[in-house]
Amino acid sequence: MKYKIGDLVRFVDEPIEGHITSFQKNDVVGVTDESGFEIPVLISKITLVHGNMRHVDDEEIATTSTAHTNLPFVEQGIFLGVDGEQRDGLAKFFIINHTSFELLVSISETNGNKVTGLFAEKVPRQDFVQFYTANFSNVGKWPNFHVQIVRHSMQAQVAKAPILKEFRVKPLDLIQSKDSDEIMDAKIWRFELDKPEENIGLDKLKDHFISHRPNKR
Repeated sequence: MKYKIGDLVRFVDEPIEGHITSFQKNDVVGVTDESGFEIPVLISKITLVHGNMRHVDDEEIATTSTAHTNLPFVEQGIFLGVDGEQRDGLAKFFIINHTSFELLVSISETNGNKVTGLFAEKVPRQDFVQFYTANFSNVGKWPNFHVQIVRHSMQAQVAKAPILKEFRVKPLDLIQSKDSDEIMDAKIWRFELDKPEENIGLDKLKDHFISHRPNKR
């Protein structure tokens, strides 16, 4: 079986579960349990625990669709979130959708000019899904994520271009205070993915300097 970073696995010979956080030599993987310790184990001695990432089935979607019909349509608020305490060792990465769109999300890890897929899933409106797990001790080596998001709605809306971003959580980002996220009901580090690009007005700045340039004598 082919495993990937973030998979929830169970040890075959011991009552231990955890997420795969590294691949090592000689068919050994590093599995980090809830205590935050990474345990090396032969890949033949683990088995995949299905359902480690949060998925929403058709019944839940059908139940919630009616409740959202009469609510104001929210167009903005897509976040990459990091949950966990550095002292505990385990960091969990989420896509958090505060909008009224359903999101089609694809996340890959970039390595030079190539990408390796990590996660592809639908994130329901005003919901969240975990897509990755890592160790805080390796924060300097966390992946550079290639994020692609398509926003979808059955209600008539102005068409929006897909979100395409390269994003990496850096050690300095974790110095910042956490934000309270009402959808996850937790304090996490949040990074907005659909924030409008700021127009710094390069043309106006250029005109300003030209107009204020001293006249040559």
